[in-house]
Amino acid sequence: MEFNVAQLLKQPIGATREYELNEEIEGLDPGLIPVSPLTGLVKLLRTHSGVLVIGDLSISLEVSCNRCLEPVETPVSFHFEESFRPLTDVETGRFLMPQEFKGQQEELSDAALIIDDHHILDASEVVRQNIWLALPMYPGCMFEDPANCPYFAVRLQEIKEVHSDLVEETVDGEVIDPRWAALLALKQDDAEPKRKR
Repeated sequence: MEFNVAQLLKQPIGATREYELNEEIEGLDPGLIPVSPLTGLVKLLRTHSGVLVIGDLSISLEVSCNRCLEPVETPVSFHFEESFRPLTDVETGRFLMPQEFKGQQEELSDAALIIDDHHILDASEVVRQNIWLALPMYPGCMFEDPANCPYFAVRLQEIKEVHSDLVEETVDGEVIDPRWAALLALKQDDAEPKRKR
């Protein structure tokens, strides 16, 4: 996801470049397991302070199902807009001082938003962060109803076997955690009518 923007930086404000992206992202992040390449459209727009990158991208990733913990494929799509500033002047090669930059203060200190001294704009870190943000918080497998998922039933049985000492049956047939059993006596005391003294 590297773009040479030397010619774009020589253009007037408002000049654009568009790229169709179809890129493998192995090695981008050890926590991301891609199933398909990263695809979509990236637009570079010359601004008064550098280059604005606008992207609409999508990818399929392998994640763990939140219910049964089996690996599942999850499609992810996201839109992002990020401003990058040049480290050097494209015409003279002179290093640009931070006070010469006309932009947001946080963009000055973020190394991921710097166009290097060879005028290469690397959008990898911005894309990596946006993939994580676009992932569902609780990814799930294809079974809408947990009862239909065979892996989920197996996991429940494993949990019951491992934690069988933590549950006990009450008289009503409800499962009560033994750590809360002492409170059951208080509940029963409240249910009994109080006698007048």
